[in-house]
Amino acid sequence: MGKRHVYFRCHHTLHCCTDVVCLPTPWDVIQIVKKTGISPYEFLTFITPEDISEVYKSDPTWLKCHGKRYIMALKRHAGKGCFFLDPVRKVCTVYEVRPILCRLYPFRLETTRDGEFRSFGLHKDVGCPRHRDGKVPVEPLYQAYLEDEKHQQDYADLVRVFNRKRYRDKRPEDFIKMFYQEVPNK
Repeated sequence: MGKRHVYFRCHHTLHCCTDVVCLPTPWDVIQIVKKTGISPYEFLTFITPEDISEVYKSDPTWLKCHGKRYIMALKRHAGKGCFFLDPVRKVCTVYEVRPILCRLYPFRLETTRDGEFRSFGLHKDVGCPRHRDGKVPVEPLYQAYLEDEKHQQDYADLVRVFNRKRYRDKRPEDFIKMFYQEVPNK
């Protein structure tokens, strides 16, 4: 692919919004709440390894509750896709603050053996047509990747603290309380 650009153009098949599970960071969630005013309890869910095979068991964002693993995801409407996909207009209703994962998909960073940036390419399992009739600049992708790396580390740190907590009625939803507190209406 490329160090300066990737040949790709989105033809709006909605594959990313209907078939891909979005795993936002707490930072992404807060941006969505600020934009929409919707409580994260309404648009988040917690899925298990049986629900998603693309996430390694060693991923540091797995939440542990009573011997089971969960990972935070955007809710999906059965057969209709992401919680934020407008079913009529077929557009993302939080596009300006969509999770960084959504901004980067279907691109993936390719590195050298030493972990240094080499280029960007397309994920191997991209389910949409791989139209190469466009040219996407790499620099904004790389900046989004760097921003995501920072938020992923914060996310992993929060998960580590959550996983150390031991109490009787621990639920994955309790993780939200670690980075979000609802403000009561006055």
